[in-house]
Order: sequence, then C-alpha cells, then structure tokens
Amino acid sequence: MPALQEKERIAKMMFVLRTISGKTQAKISKSLNLTFQQIQKYEKAQNGIGSDKLFLLAKTEGWDINLLYNGDPELVLQQIPLFKQDMVAKKFREIEANIMEERKLQRLYAPLMPKLNRELAGENTFQDKELPLAAPINKIA
Repeated sequence: MPALQEKERIAKMMFVLRTISGKTQAKISKSLNLTFQQIQKYEKAQNGIGSDKLFLLAKTEGWDINLLYNGDPELVLQQIPLFKQDMVAKKFREIEANIMEERKLQRLYAPLMPKLNRELAGENTFQDKELPLAAPINKIA
C-alpha cells in the first residue's frame, strides 16, 4: 500500500515543516484558503492532500518543495529543538496509528470492491433469494 505510506510521509513532513517554521494551522490554512480543521486532517493523515495544494503550500510558506515531495521526516526532525522533539514524536505515533486504522479498513472493504465495481458498471448483482415476509402491522383501533 504505497499510497498510504506516502500519505503518512507527507502528513509527517507537513507537521515537521510547520513546527520548524513556527506557524499555526490557522496561519497555514489562510494561505491555502482552507479551514484550520482541514490542515489538521492533513497533518493527522486523515485526509490526503492534493499535489496542487502541496505546491501552493511550498510556494506560500517558502518551504522546499523537494522536502514535501521527497523528504524524510525523520531526518528533518533533527532540525527541531530538543524540547519539541517529544511532541513531534508523539504526533508521528498518532499519524502512524491513523494509517494503521486506514489499512485495517481497506482490508475489511477489499472483498466488497469487485461487487461494488460491477454494480457501478451497471451489472445486476442482486441475488434473488426468497426474502422473509415482513411482520404484520398491528392496527390500533
């Protein structure tokens, strides 16, 4: 699942770069014309961020675009003052937990995808089995 690994790496990198620059989520959100909650979701790896937004983020904040696209958050972490490194490590664990949860959900839903794809393509996947009769409705007189 390389897409989830990339989502995790970008979330960590965004958090590290924002921490190094001393910016708040609200300040970053204004430069991208988003809510701070959306930035929060990107940084928690709950939502993925599009390449257009990454590019705009690098441009408006003066961050190295190569770090966002290819950087190793663990190496950049070394640039953070020691007193903040525990906070960042905690955030990294939170991001990793969110990615693990998403992997679980993907494994859970993977068996359903072929049927869903057939239905979206217009195939009838309904299995005509005898349906149980509904319980009679008691009328109140």
